[in-house]
Amino acid sequence: MADGFIVPPSLGIAGDRETAEKILSQIWGKRGVFTCTVANTLTSAIPGVSDAGDTPELTLFTPAADAELLVLGRTVCMKGIPINPGGIPTPATLTQAALNLSGMQYHIINAGCKVVPNIPCYDVGGTYGEAITCGHAVPDARKLYERGVELGEIFSRDEDYLIISESCAGGTTTAMAVMMAMGVMTENLVSSSSPKNPKELKSRLVAEALKAAGTEIGGLADDPLKAVECVGDPMIAVNAGMIVGASKNVPVIVGGGTQMAAVMAVAAKMDPSCVGKFMQGTTRWLVNDPNSDIVKIMHDIDPGIPIVYVNMDYSKSPYEGLQAYEWGYIKEGVGCGGTSVGAIISSAGKVDCDTLLDEVHRLYKGILGITE
Repeated sequence: MADGFIVPPSLGIAGDRETAEKILSQIWGKRGVFTCTVANTLTSAIPGVSDAGDTPELTLFTPAADAELLVLGRTVCMKGIPINPGGIPTPATLTQAALNLSGMQYHIINAGCKVVPNIPCYDVGGTYGEAITCGHAVPDARKLYERGVELGEIFSRDEDYLIISESCAGGTTTAMAVMMAMGVMTENLVSSSSPKNPKELKSRLVAEALKAAGTEIGGLADDPLKAVECVGDPMIAVNAGMIVGASKNVPVIVGGGTQMAAVMAVAAKMDPSCVGKFMQGTTRWLVNDPNSDIVKIMHDIDPGIPIVYVNMDYSKSPYEGLQAYEWGYIKEGVGCGGTSVGAIISSAGKVDCDTLLDEVHRLYKGILGITE
């Protein structure tokens, strides 16, 4: 417990509790700014890799649609909202609820999209990522990283903390490839938006990718940007830079799941001094996922990176699409965990999981056109 600070029941901590409580106590009751970095990797269009869209092709629309939903409250690039097969809504619904309740400023960053969002956003001059099996997925990784550092410095000038997040379908596969190339992961511990995590497929694709890049597990341990260039996606490079740039000035909440672990691994390797100045913000669904292990992943990257998670529970929701989160679908994405943690922080605990769920229901009814 830092300076008498007590973690509310809406939040949980895994890993380095002392650092987590230190950061929480520094920013408790203060206002942050939220960013979501959107990008495409053609890895998501490989059948079976991603459920972040009703078909493999539609996964390429998901990042743009998520960004439009956050900014406009509706999608422009596609009809309806991004859904999992079976009609499960994007986690952007929870992100939007947290942003509404916190009144937090937010910005969208286009790191490299094949389907570009129809909204004003920061553009870092990137292009969409190729499928990692080609072995050279992100040719401009260093430029993207440096632009990310600049953005992190900009966004942290007038705020108390920065929340970074992503929408990049197929990103757990690219994250796994980058972490394996760096040697911080030696077995497949990443999550999936489906309860049936396609581990064999992901492992096979990552092995193909490393071979195509002419490297092996741990072969790029001393060159994280080369790992991103070979087998990553544009989001990883930009967001890693943002952690490094912003953490010079303010604490950073890295919103997301195992996909964002690669971002933190790259940032920690590029600038070890940032460790201790950022924490992962995620969901109970991700931390408790039986088919992945975010706690082990983060410990293996650096034991000094704590995880703070929001104890959201959709089991009593009247909507089956939301109940599905309790069955192992989705779990994270679009910074839904990080923004929820941020909403609780900025309100000094006045916003809790029940408040967030009520707002999710209000938004969800509006999206579905339910009047009652």
